[in-house]
Amino acid sequence: MLAESPTGSPAGEEVAMALTLEDREAIRDLFARQNLAYDRREAERTAAMFTEDGVLELIGPDWAFRHEGREGLETYMRRLFEVTGDDYRHWTNSLAIEAVEGAPDEARVECYIAAWGMSDGVFRLAGRYFDHLRRVDGEWKFAHRRYEGEWMHPDQGAVRDELSE
Repeated sequence: MLAESPTGSPAGEEVAMALTLEDREAIRDLFARQNLAYDRREAERTAAMFTEDGVLELIGPDWAFRHEGREGLETYMRRLFEVTGDDYRHWTNSLAIEAVEGAPDEARVECYIAAWGMSDGVFRLAGRYFDHLRRVDGEWKFAHRRYEGEWMHPDQGAVRDELSE
């Protein structure tokens, strides 16, 4: 969008537009819906929250996975849900949402992610998400989601190994 900047730059010069409160709330809602779909093991619904060309990267100290495209993401999610069962609950918090300069339909988000096992109450993993979002047909979606694992319970190594096969 073209506007005069608060510093008085010439009219017609492109400046970053702030995200609206509605944008910010829609982005928070995307994160909540993603957690719920993930915990309910809804692979198709989880993948649909990504753009058609969406990317998911999962990075740990000695492992990395990358999945691309909605179909690839859905396939990965189905496999992940087979391996992990339905015992996990995920929480994202401290969402830092930023506009992308010159791209009113894009945003960046950094936040914390943690997961617990519900049957045993064991803390399973902790890390951060670094997300690039894109608004498509009025709806915010993940264009690129990168998880950086900071801690993982020792029993999660078996899950990681099974997903590597």
